[in-house]
Amino acid sequence: FHPVDVSIETSVVELVESVEDEHGAIAVWVNSAGLLQAPQRSESMPMDEHDRIWEVNYRGTYLCCRAVAPRMGEQGTGAILNIGSTNSFRIMPLPAYSPSKAAIKALTELLAAEWGPHGVRVNTVAPGFARTPAFQAQIDAGKRDLQKIADTTALGRLVEPEEVAETALFLCSEKASAITGACLPVDC
Repeated sequence: FHPVDVSIETSVVELVESVEDEHGAIAVWVNSAGLLQAPQRSESMPMDEHDRIWEVNYRGTYLCCRAVAPRMGEQGTGAILNIGSTNSFRIMPLPAYSPSKAAIKALTELLAAEWGPHGVRVNTVAPGFARTPAFQAQIDAGKRDLQKIADTTALGRLVEPEEVAETALFLCSEKASAITGACLPVDC
């Protein structure tokens, strides 16, 4: 375990250096730090909350990619996986979260083109409503209606975290060696 604040560049660089010092060259990197947001109107969202979501969700992903991709490029191989959201495709009333996840999709496409010639693949997995501990806490607190959310999906249920993990594993594996710049929904 390495404590890191992904929104601070020096913290990210120190993390990448520590991982390489302890384990050798990095072959796969997953950017999974992220903050959730309760639905609200943009004019009522406190700017400090807005900015913090962007600092972690987008800036953190960007800083991690920026720190690890050149190292992978020197090796001529590597896979970076960003965690997006179905909000990358369709916006919900989440004035910081939705645009930050749409930006991650665009960032993935940009970095895939930039680092592909160096053997580095960059993809995004875009979960729908997943039964993560943080999301379950919102359901338990009455902030989210489980049935209402499940009814919006074709399969009538939430995504399980294991389903997102399996998709992430695939995108980082050699089985996906010809896939880069993709943003793959896992949304039931």
